Amino acid sequence: MGERGAAGKRADCLGPAKPGFVCGRLRPGPVERSAPGSLRGRIGRPIGLRPRGTRGWLMTTRAIGQHFDTADDAFNWANGNAIGLILIRLANESGIVARLLSGPASVAELARASGLPTDKLGRIVDFLVAHELVEAGEGGLLQATPRTAMMHEAASYIRTLDLTFPMGLEMLPALRSGKTPFEAAHGQPVFSYFASHPEQAANFGRFMGWMTRRIERFIFAEHPFHPFGTVADIGGSGGDLLLAVLGHYPGTRGVLFDLPEVAERARPAIAASPLADRVEIVGGSFFDAVPAADLYLLKQILHDWHDDECRRILGRIRAVIAPEGRVAVIDHLLSDVPAPNESLSTDIAMMLWDTGRERKRHEMEALLVSSGFRVDRVTANPAGHSVVEAVPV
Repeated sequence: MGERGAAGKRADCLGPAKPGFVCGRLRPGPVERSAPGSLRGRIGRPIGLRPRGTRGWLMTTRAIGQHFDTADDAFNWANGNAIGLILIRLANESGIVARLLSGPASVAELARASGLPTDKLGRIVDFLVAHELVEAGEGGLLQATPRTAMMHEAASYIRTLDLTFPMGLEMLPALRSGKTPFEAAHGQPVFSYFASHPEQAANFGRFMGWMTRRIERFIFAEHPFHPFGTVADIGGSGGDLLLAVLGHYPGTRGVLFDLPEVAERARPAIAASPLADRVEIVGGSFFDAVPAADLYLLKQILHDWHDDECRRILGRIRAVIAPEGRVAVIDHLLSDVPAPNESLSTDIAMMLWDTGRERKRHEMEALLVSSGFRVDRVTANPAGHSVVEAVPV
């Protein structure tokens, strides 16, 4: 144990000492059981699902090393998060999350609805309650907490782990051989794989839609766009961002541009939107040509590609953009000093999935300048996606 300094901190901790906490972690609390699934109190630290609007969403954004001081701590942290991911998926796919979001229920009711054995479900519920993913109320009833809704929102991400975990197993030999871990694990580059696996592609599209909703909150709060008539969402997938922008800027029109098969999948959702009459859907490749517009959105596009490929995409935009037009690149910006945030994690994810990468601000600016643009403003978000807006020169 380290000694406490004058400021009330332990010498080996980075945060202030708090009653009931050990180096920033909850002390194990008392546990009461009256029936399977009715566990009360806390066991250790809840896994890091965070309320909406705070940094991170599944695991906290503190440095991983700050979660533990010993090998035992490291095991407990890794094991708890791994089991947590497994059980969050089970709770979603069994219908437990949806049932609790509709109202309180007993373990027996959840067992009947999910088809799970009552005794085993009781043990699963103990874990979920201990980590504050659900709450044990009076009379043996379980009820939803804010984290229960977040479990539901995170469902599409959890399913992408079917693809991610095998990549982790292949990462070392793949990087040594020059392949991407995705191709080593799944036999095809990522976009070819999605073209031949529509169910996985649809789930990934839902995940991107969820990511977009997070990004929207930041953009509309922090980065108002200059007046425009037509906005083109390049590589816009299901059109979530485009519809949000059109809803935020009345009187404008939008173009959803993506590969033909992706554009076709987006048509039903666009047609069902009250903004459908303001949207044109165009299929094509941004390496060949892009539609004309006043404002171009590139959300999580450039991070998929090498610099030369990015210049091809930006070059297609530069060829048709009006002199007063703008391009908004929405991507993570890496800090000059490595920090334990979502941007750094996403950069490693890009290494797993494809040949792309996240970039530092000066690297993004250099990429735009070399493609015929001048950076006009940057709205940085250290906790997530930033907006780099550029004009043609």
